[in-house]
Amino acid sequence: MKWNWGTKLFIWTAAFMIMLIVFAILMMREQISLVEPDYYPKGQTHEELIEKHRNALSLSEQIKVDVADGRLVIQFPEELEPNNITGEVQLYHVVDESKDALYLLEVDADGKVSIMVTSLKGRYTLKIDWRYKETNYYTEKQININ
Repeated sequence: MKWNWGTKLFIWTAAFMIMLIVFAILMMREQISLVEPDYYPKGQTHEELIEKHRNALSLSEQIKVDVADGRLVIQFPEELEPNNITGEVQLYHVVDESKDALYLLEVDADGKVSIMVTSLKGRYTLKIDWRYKETNYYTEKQININ
């Protein structure tokens, strides 16, 4: 069977339209999560975060982080009194928002925080937003949990 140019043009146009519709449906089904759902207010307070980070860098000893045996251990500097440390720890998973975790700091007498992370696996950004007496601090580290 011989097709004329009008039939060929119609077939190519229909195939192109079907391809566009399939791509549109696939794009609508794709799960896209923002880094932060409330990124605008957090962007407004970015200067405060920079100041907290400077405060943390000005300490004579930095926070030490260790992951072993299903536990995340955070060691605060020995110069700080453990009972005056408050704040929170966020484990931010870069790829999957459902794997994020948030914990309140519960510092023991040795200046350590121990968190069970047996249910978490992968690469995380550890964000520690904490306060010692009247000064705010912020520390961020990359960790791998196996």
